[in-house]
Amino acid sequence: MELLPGDRENLAIQTRGGPEKHEVTGWVLISPLSKEDAGEYECHASNAKGEATASAKIHVVETLHEIGLTK
Repeated sequence: MELLPGDRENLAIQTRGGPEKHEVTGWVLISPLSKEDAGEYECHASNAKGEATASAKIHVVETLHEIGLTK
């Protein structure tokens, strides 16, 4: 496991106010994306009102043909 932000040159963590008053939205930008960036990313946030956690997985493919399509 690697804690972010770190010293990775292709990674930026951004925050901004909103969408509602007294809220903050945050995101991670990985550019350029490489196979080494694949994995599960988790976000943990806490304040006086409580805690929240969210996660997302990144799977890097070489071509669009590697993406499975479902209907």
